[in-house]
Amino acid sequence: MKILNILRAYSWPASAVPVLIGSAVARQAGYFSWPDFLLTLPAALAVHSGANLANTYFDFRNGVDTRASSDDRALVDGLITPAAALALTLALFAAAAAIGLYLAAKHRLPLLAAVGAAGFLLAWFYTAGGINYKYRALGDLGIFLAFGPLIVAGAALIQAGRFLPQTMPASAPAGLLIVAILHANNMRDLDSDRNSGIKTLAGLLGPESSRLLYRALIFSPYPLACLSGPLPAALAALSLPAALRLNAMSSRGEFSALVRETAKQVVFFGLPFAAGLWF
Repeated sequence: MKILNILRAYSWPASAVPVLIGSAVARQAGYFSWPDFLLTLPAALAVHSGANLANTYFDFRNGVDTRASSDDRALVDGLITPAAALALTLALFAAAAAIGLYLAAKHRLPLLAAVGAAGFLLAWFYTAGGINYKYRALGDLGIFLAFGPLIVAGAALIQAGRFLPQTMPASAPAGLLIVAILHANNMRDLDSDRNSGIKTLAGLLGPESSRLLYRALIFSPYPLACLSGPLPAALAALSLPAALRLNAMSSRGEFSALVRETAKQVVFFGLPFAAGLWF
């Protein structure tokens, strides 16, 4: 469906899996509500989709995405107009904010409103305004914070009504894998980003060092999973063959396919890891 391409639905595991992990951590601590979970998940997907579309809009407006070079085809191929893309972005953010404010009021959690505001700022200024930190080689850090500690701790906060310290080690593996999606994308776009004057971590490192960093991003979650207990680590290890396949693809330079395959790895690792936390 066209709307799924516009919103880059293949990347949705990057927001869904951290919600599952945060909710599983809360359940392990004795807190879980299905109604709250069923509100948290669509809110996270709405923010993520809005962030994807904002990135599409500002990359197009700033001349970064062109018909010849862009892998994101939504605007360059006319699947949606720039005005409609911006309007849909704001609508998605507004829907997520409404859910977040409802949950903050329901549970009397002003901290949740602060977490939501931080997520919005990281999403919007990724490519917007004079900050556009994606263009300044800070995208990897922003993505790790947004999709690692922020979503995982936020999901647990909704369930438990308080900050759970154990969300921090639990958030790191997913955060690193989600950074790996971005890093694979930036390895693919090394030349076009350089021609557009964009600085990325992959561009600063160069091809060989970027492959080494990608390898670290996909393999380091396995020892880090041990910090959350033997069962989560053991179940997450079931995805190791898929990580080895990703490493081989990276070595062969198959970067276009690598982006989507790395997004799948978030699921292959994250679901068993969350199940281990749950049980």
